[in-house]
Amino acid sequence: MKSLVSFFFCCAFLSFATISIAQLPDGNIAPDWTATDINGVEHNLYSYLDSGYAVIMDMSATWCGPCWNYHTAGVLEDLHATHGPDGTNTVRVFMIESDDSTTDDDLHGTGPNTWGDWTDGVDYGIIDNGGSIFNTYECTYYPTIFTICPNRILDQTGQASFESHSNYIQSMSCAPASLPLDAGILSYTGSTNSCPGVPTPLSVRIINNGLEPLTSCTFQASTLFGADLLTYEWTGNLDTYEIIDVELGDASFATTSFFFVDIISEDGYEGNNSVSTTMNLSSQTATSLVRIQFSSDGTPADNRWAISDASGAEVAGIGFGEMTDSNSDYTWWVNLPTTGCYKFDLYDQTGNGGAIACDISTFNEALENINTIFTANNSGFWSNLNKGFLVNEINLSIAEGTVAAPTLSIQPNPNHGLVNVQGWADGTTEILIYHTTGGLVKHIPLKGIRSNATIDVSDLAPGVYLLSAHSPQGIESIRMIKE
Repeated sequence: MKSLVSFFFCCAFLSFATISIAQLPDGNIAPDWTATDINGVEHNLYSYLDSGYAVIMDMSATWCGPCWNYHTAGVLEDLHATHGPDGTNTVRVFMIESDDSTTDDDLHGTGPNTWGDWTDGVDYGIIDNGGSIFNTYECTYYPTIFTICPNRILDQTGQASFESHSNYIQSMSCAPASLPLDAGILSYTGSTNSCPGVPTPLSVRIINNGLEPLTSCTFQASTLFGADLLTYEWTGNLDTYEIIDVELGDASFATTSFFFVDIISEDGYEGNNSVSTTMNLSSQTATSLVRIQFSSDGTPADNRWAISDASGAEVAGIGFGEMTDSNSDYTWWVNLPTTGCYKFDLYDQTGNGGAIACDISTFNEALENINTIFTANNSGFWSNLNKGFLVNEINLSIAEGTVAAPTLSIQPNPNHGLVNVQGWADGTTEILIYHTTGGLVKHIPLKGIRSNATIDVSDLAPGVYLLSAHSPQGIESIRMIKE
């Protein structure tokens, strides 16, 4: 049985966490749904949108205190009365009870997990057992309130006032298509991290809100102070409410800059013709040889990292679920292919961050630490942390360089499957072998062996590897060639 008191605090906490925990972001296409309300009436989202209605969805749970407070404030009932079928007939309102473990009794105020009768005085549609809709919209807290416009674009309007909701649904941004020509920019989709003077791709997502096909559009990118970055002429064919990502070309920035992308060609409505963001430039320099260290929390599968180049292409990384050991240390070595601007991203799938630690450092060919590019030690809420850096020096590949530590040695090298390792520091507890393209390939616990060991690497593919001995004094590493 759920406790009303405990769930009140849970609900309030989750509402506070909305700044960091993600659901489908504003500007996305709303997924379609079909559901039957408690009176037996079937409703389909896209049918309402295609008829020119905006749709307000209140995804709540009967036990959620903040949900109940907003419900009883009467905002949604007032919106239904003013803008619903008996008003301006421009809006449809739904309360979607999204916790499928609650009962009909809870919904009507007679069950153990409810704040009252959610149906009392409500004329708009109430849909029970709406957990699948809640999940489809990737919601993580109650209440989550979306407004979906006729163009199928969603916005998390939240627990706004009657006036705020009214202003939004009556704005041109949420009105059904009425103008012959109306191109709109939904969002900026290009890179927001670069390095000084490095060409960086810019892109936007646009929609045709007009009644006629959109066949051309002129875009201009400029800084806050009016300096032109680029102009791009797009041609194509977009029907009403169709969406496309437009690659605008590359622009270079001298410093971190706030900039705009605008539609400057003829358009019926200028209120949706601009988007702004910040290009963050990093002066952090690095060699091409980098090491990523990660200390996991209790849910390591929630995390991944990636390194991407200036074009946005991922050149190294791991996926969600590849880290499986809780409260454990992971290490990867990556030799980046070229000089230029890169970005390191650290992701958390659930958006709760977690008690993790992570750093990415750069090394020379002697495996001496040059500097630390990025450090995170965070138990707060986040879904993505990132840092840009500029590789200005290419190390020789580990195959070509001399990276042997002064005390660690291996024989034979190259080897054909068996290798003798000796000379590690006192207290060394394990040997780790990494492929030079990144990624741990072999873990050998030493179990009290103090001076040397013969290791079977016959299961490794021919290639060049980095063998590291880990002790409380640090890490000693040496190049190993498997033939």
